[in-house]
Amino acid sequence: MGGTGRRLNQCRVGKGIGHFFGAMQIDGFIDKDEFKKQIDDWIQVFRNTKPAPGTNGPLIPGDPEREAEAIRSKDGIPLLKPVVDDLLEIARKTGIPFKLT
Repeated sequence: MGGTGRRLNQCRVGKGIGHFFGAMQIDGFIDKDEFKKQIDDWIQVFRNTKPAPGTNGPLIPGDPEREAEAIRSKDGIPLLKPVVDDLLEIARKTGIPFKLT
């Protein structure tokens, strides 16, 4: 391996992590309703999968966000003290009331 390859390997962050973002017009490949049905079927397969030991089972895209939304709707949105301090200071300077509930 040349010098550049060695240098890149030494600088790697997040080894083994990859990302792909893509957008396709599904109905260019398959009927849209059939695609939705197939996705719904896969979701049922994942939902019915026995969880691996020490896990709650597979996550489907959107699961963490739905869980967070339910918790935040019930318990409110947690704020870090420095954020609260900044908001209180802005409220003081602007005269806009800021109440924590």
